[in-house]
Amino acid sequence: MSYPNNKMIDLEIKYNQLIEKMRFDAEHYHPEFLKLEEYLKKINSLPLEQVSEFSSLRKNPENEPYKEFLYVDISNVNILTGEINIEILRGNEAPSRARKVVKENDIIISTVRPNRNAVAIIPPYLDNQICSTGFSVIKTKKINPLFLFTYLKTKFAVGQFVRFIMASMYPAISQDEIGSILIPIPSEGFQQMIESNVRLSFEKRKEAGKKYEEANKLLSEILGIEELALEEKKTIEVSFNEIRISERFDVEYFLPKFFKIIEILKNAGFKLEKLKKICKEVIRYINPLEKPSHKFLYVEIGDIDVRTSDIISKKALGYEIPTSGRRFLKEGDFIISTVRPTRGAITIVPKELDSAVASTAFYICNAPSPLKEYLFIFLRTPIGLNQLGRPVIGAMYPTLKKNHIYEILIPLIPTGTQKSISILVKEYFSLRKESKEIFEKAKKEIEGFITKNSK
Repeated sequence: MSYPNNKMIDLEIKYNQLIEKMRFDAEHYHPEFLKLEEYLKKINSLPLEQVSEFSSLRKNPENEPYKEFLYVDISNVNILTGEINIEILRGNEAPSRARKVVKENDIIISTVRPNRNAVAIIPPYLDNQICSTGFSVIKTKKINPLFLFTYLKTKFAVGQFVRFIMASMYPAISQDEIGSILIPIPSEGFQQMIESNVRLSFEKRKEAGKKYEEANKLLSEILGIEELALEEKKTIEVSFNEIRISERFDVEYFLPKFFKIIEILKNAGFKLEKLKKICKEVIRYINPLEKPSHKFLYVEIGDIDVRTSDIISKKALGYEIPTSGRRFLKEGDFIISTVRPTRGAITIVPKELDSAVASTAFYICNAPSPLKEYLFIFLRTPIGLNQLGRPVIGAMYPTLKKNHIYEILIPLIPTGTQKSISILVKEYFSLRKESKEIFEKAKKEIEGFITKNSK
């Protein structure tokens, strides 16, 4: 199901449709939206407000300034899987929007740019924690929470979100509009089947996380960085010679933690090699404008989930891709974001993204296994990320230059250990792929149920 583009379409709308919706913008009545509504009205569907309620629980963390809490902002939600990348804050660090209390099995829906589908279900460890006021918090009453969460990730729910924000300068949705979204109500057996599949998907995610932690622990132990503590002191002494050689005049470049990293790497007892010596940069360019009507897979910097390394690609026609979209990806490429590199947007390109177009703000290199998987883990450790972050230029838009990436020091640990890490990393990506496939299947089951029963 596609959604409205810039093409002009003639519409004929009945008066009672206008009165029912009280919407007078033509986009709201696009044929795709009317078709979607027709499907849902032909089956047993109810407005969201009739099968759930909106939570009104609130709390101001600033009242306990030194107490830590877990915080969920809109940017913390993986829009592909609904996973949550939490922030740990103290009350005195809480942003003004950190006010809504969430409970286990609550469903949170971003009211800002809802077309992105930042929807998540609250896991047990976030019970009684805080989320942004940019979310609507929903408690289910007459419907399985995992079924509802999965439905809200389908094209039928996303289409309704998109419909409400059409013709708006500020893409947002009100709580009343969220409450009016139509929800299919299948049998309890069907809902439980969806729940079982989604739980299995979550279990695969959990297994994947364990594999990643095993790989990370193995590397930390061999490098002796299990309990790494890096100083954040900003009162320092720097010789004129150091400034002259580095040609840097910013204090941050000379922080003690960076010298501590070099010391740790040297003391680990392994040969140190610069990244440019062991990982060959790959230069591939494409101009999507030469195929303006061709549909490409396109990857921007923000499309890499920094917690999981998932790539959340999108489809775009050649003429829609910005001039920065010129890199050409191949399966197995190792990519590093050169913008805000300390966020850890580092990953390995999966098979399904072979031939995708990517932003020029990616550094792309090629390395054989097991080195590639080892680099993936190493560069995401504090030692790797701090090396990426040290030479960044530009406080407002910190960017890493290519020649600085070349200079990053990599300890060449034994090949046997690299192989052990490589196996764990491959299992991590494999389990995550399996998890996503199971979840996608659950979504397709719901979409198939709606389509089949609306005929």
